[in-house]
Amino acid sequence: MNLRIVDLPGIAVIGMEGLCTPGHNIVSELWQQANARFGEVAALAMKEKDGSLVGFWGAMSDESRAFMPWTENFQRGLYLAGVEVYKDAAAPEGWTRWVMPARKYLAVEVTPGQYGEIFSEVLAKTLPEMGYALAGAVCDHTKPATGQDYLFFPVKARGE
Repeated sequence: MNLRIVDLPGIAVIGMEGLCTPGHNIVSELWQQANARFGEVAALAMKEKDGSLVGFWGAMSDESRAFMPWTENFQRGLYLAGVEVYKDAAAPEGWTRWVMPARKYLAVEVTPGQYGEIFSEVLAKTLPEMGYALAGAVCDHTKPATGQDYLFFPVKARGE
């Protein structure tokens, strides 16, 4: 498993928001909506020096919007399918803007079909072995320049 610890500043994301529940996971629907209307927010997207986009985020939060883990065995919570934007960017009508808090994350590379397996392994085995506990909602991230997908697990030292 390819992983690394990263400290990220607060990250602004503009996207399509919805509530996932155990009976209705709407993540793919939210990405379809965001992709179909991406032209409305493309100019707001944060870019690398080479002009490529910094990244797409599947930002997650508990229903209180405190960026804590989803409830009901990680099956119920808010999801924001969006693009990383500059901090002063305002969300156009019909879009939602979140600012994810600055945190320490364990970033883990994933490939399609591995999300559930890696999610479970990191929570049950990797975090405890590294002396960490989950500190908030797990997010997914795609780096457009490489197409690489990641899961970002907010972490804190056990006992903090």
